[in-house]
Amino acid sequence: MKRAIVLALSVILALTMAAPTGLARSVNGVAPGDASGTLIVNPGDPGFPGTCSFPLQLDLSGKGKTIELPNAVIFTSPGLDVTITNLANLENQATFNITGSIHQQTTDPETGAVTTLFRGRNLIFDAQAGTNIAIGNFSFVSIPAGPPGVEGDIVVQPLTSTGGQLIDVCALLA
Repeated sequence: MKRAIVLALSVILALTMAAPTGLARSVNGVAPGDASGTLIVNPGDPGFPGTCSFPLQLDLSGKGKTIELPNAVIFTSPGLDVTITNLANLENQATFNITGSIHQQTTDPETGAVTTLFRGRNLIFDAQAGTNIAIGNFSFVSIPAGPPGVEGDIVVQPLTSTGGQLIDVCALLA
């Protein structure tokens, strides 16, 4: 089964990469930086699988940090909030605290399988699960068939949780 799962905080990563002072590339004691900004997510956007059938505006406010380790990457977002607006009607919107973390680690160098762990509160886009606020511990395992986050990743283990909660953003804002 082929599908792409984009990291919950891919939007945060994109915004922190755009702000060089807010991105730490190593465990060097640098505090998280500003990850505030706005992003539009359109239906069917290949970078965000499982998007809603209507466009979303994500207004982020808070801090984020990327920590690169030898065979892992950790994304953190302390104090980060997102206001998500349904751009089809401009009336339906909700604000969430997304202060979770994402840990990506190559767990099988032979196949290239990458295990991604979501901990805490995260905004996730998943081809099967949809657009959700994930609360708790979630994980999935994939083998990149192309660049990370691009359509074509092979999912070895779909998004799973032991006791976590998913809030369906599309249903909430429809």
